[in-house]
Amino acid sequence: MNNYRKFNLAVLSVSFPGLLACGLFNIVIDPYDIFNSYELPGVNQLKTEKFKNLKLFKAIDITKIKPKTIFLGSSRAGIGLNPTHPAIVNQPAYNLALSGGNIYESKLYFKHALANQPELKTVVLGIDLFMFNELKVNELDLNEERLEISNILPQDLLSITLSLDAIYASANTIKSNRYPNAYHLFKENGMHYTSYSERHPPQIINRFKKSISEYFKTDGYYKEYHLSNEFLSDLQEIVSVCKQRNVDIKIFISPSHATQWEAARAAGLWSLFEEWKREVVEIIPVWDFSGYNSITAEPISEDMKNYWDSSHYRKEVGDLVLNRLFHYQEETVPDDFGVLITPTNVDDHLAQIRTEQASWVEKNLDEVKFVEDLKSEK
Repeated sequence: MNNYRKFNLAVLSVSFPGLLACGLFNIVIDPYDIFNSYELPGVNQLKTEKFKNLKLFKAIDITKIKPKTIFLGSSRAGIGLNPTHPAIVNQPAYNLALSGGNIYESKLYFKHALANQPELKTVVLGIDLFMFNELKVNELDLNEERLEISNILPQDLLSITLSLDAIYASANTIKSNRYPNAYHLFKENGMHYTSYSERHPPQIINRFKKSISEYFKTDGYYKEYHLSNEFLSDLQEIVSVCKQRNVDIKIFISPSHATQWEAARAAGLWSLFEEWKREVVEIIPVWDFSGYNSITAEPISEDMKNYWDSSHYRKEVGDLVLNRLFHYQEETVPDDFGVLITPTNVDDHLAQIRTEQASWVEKNLDEVKFVEDLKSEK
C-alpha cells in the first residue's frame, strides 16, 4: 500500500506543476476572452480564437454584462448590427447573434439573456429563410447546459484552462497577434466585425462566389429545404414571452444582396420564400429589407460600400436598418429600404418584389449568369 501511495504522490508531484503552468498560461493568454486578462499588444490583444467558441463566450458574456437590449439572429445580424447605435437607449446592449444558428438556438439564447436580466427591455431579431429550414440542425458547439444559469459550467472551465484545445488556442492567439491577418474578431459588446490589413484585402468578388456556392452546396441552406413548423413555433414562443414580459421586440428580414435572393430563386425556393414570409407575419408584423432595392442592388465590385459578400451586409447598412426600426433619423433611410409587412399587405408586397425582381434581372444579366453558373458547378 505504501508503494502505491508513493507512486501516486510521485505522479502528482510531476503532473501538478505542469497542469498549473498550463492553466496559468491559458488564463494569461485568455484566447476566448473569458477571464478579462490583461491584453498585451502583439501577444493576446486580438482574440482570434473566439469565433471557434462563439456560443461559449457569448453565453458567459451575458452573465457578466446582463444587457437590457439584445440583438438576435444569424451572422448577418452579428456583423451588421451595432449595439452602440444611438437609437438603442436601453443600455447595456449586446449582440447575441449566432453564426449559422437556427431560430431554436436564438430562442435558447434569448431565454438565457432573460434569465440573467429579468429587466430585459428590447429584443431586435433578424430572421433569415435558412433559420427555419428543418434540415438546419443545431450547431455542434451548442451546449444547452450552460444556458439559463449565471456561472461557468465546471466542464467549460476545465476546457478553457486545462485542455489541449485551449493550449492550441492560446498558441494560435499569440501567432495571430504576431502576424495579424484575422478578420473574425469581436467587440466587447458581442458585435462580429471584419478587419482586413492592406496585405490581405477583402477580395469581395471571391467572397461573393464562395458565399453563394456554400448556400447551394451546404446542408441546411439552399441545397434542400423543408419549412419547419417547429421552428415557426420557436419564433412564436419568443414573441409570446416578449409580450408577457413587456419586452419590446422588433423583427426584420435581413437585407442581403440581390444575388442572394437570385440564388434562392435559382435553387427553386422562391415560392417557399414567399410562403415563409406569410407564415411569419401571422405571428407578428415584420420589417422586410430583402428583395431588390437601392441598397441590396448595389453592383458587385471590389469597392462595395454595403456588403462583405452576398449574405453579409456592413455596419452602415445595419445602421439604416436600426434607423428604420427605431424611427431614428429616418430621413437618412432610402424610401424603398424596409417595408413593414402584415397579413393585410403581405401579398401586395410579395407581388411588388416580383415586379422589382423582373426589372433587376433585365438590367443585370451578368449577375444573374454569375449566380446560375455557380448553381451549375459540381
